[in-house]
Amino acid sequence: MSQRPPDDESGAPEPVRDESSTEGESARATLRYILLGLLGARPMTGYDMKQAFDRSLATYWNAGFSQIYTTLKTLEGKGLVRSEVDDAEGRRLRRLYHLTTAGRVALDEWLRQPIPDRFTKDEFLTRLFFCGQTSDEATLHHLEEHRAAVEAQLSEMARALRDYGNRSTRQPRLLEFQMLVRDYKQAMLEADLAVTQRAIATLGGRTGGASPGDGAQRIAGQH
Repeated sequence: MSQRPPDDESGAPEPVRDESSTEGESARATLRYILLGLLGARPMTGYDMKQAFDRSLATYWNAGFSQIYTTLKTLEGKGLVRSEVDDAEGRRLRRLYHLTTAGRVALDEWLRQPIPDRFTKDEFLTRLFFCGQTSDEATLHHLEEHRAAVEAQLSEMARALRDYGNRSTRQPRLLEFQMLVRDYKQAMLEADLAVTQRAIATLGGRTGGASPGDGAQRIAGQH
């Protein structure tokens, strides 16, 4: 970690950088490219995109309807997407979004850029870091809640694989890398769960009343 440079000769303190603002802009920029990537696969409505988030992206990125539609409006204003009202017979009116040539260029440039250093703030790990200053019972509660959250993510990934993993696709190369991301995320979650289980077993042995549970075995049985 780099050290803070000294104050200038006037003695004025170094301006405080608004990290939340920087992170928020970075997240908004990434969301813009996610939407371009989804439209690169096929034209979609805003509802289709929300379904894609819930079905395929939720374990590592999420966005609500308001974020999606606000971002689509920005992208359309920049000429990166275009939209049209789809009034096909028998369907409700819906706005269909398409990737433009400029949008394809922007997406390709983003995909070729070096990936910046990743740093993710983690409330669970930050709190766990200081749990030596509280009771084993309080720490055990945090660990058990975290285990339940990880198990839920793994269960959702298993469900998505059952529902969509065997569907035919006209874009096998796209599916290949989507499945690679899924495998990567699953391995991370399973490693997380294993460490959490060991910690629960250790603290449970000390407190005398907690059980490490069989979450890992339950999840493994779903794959």
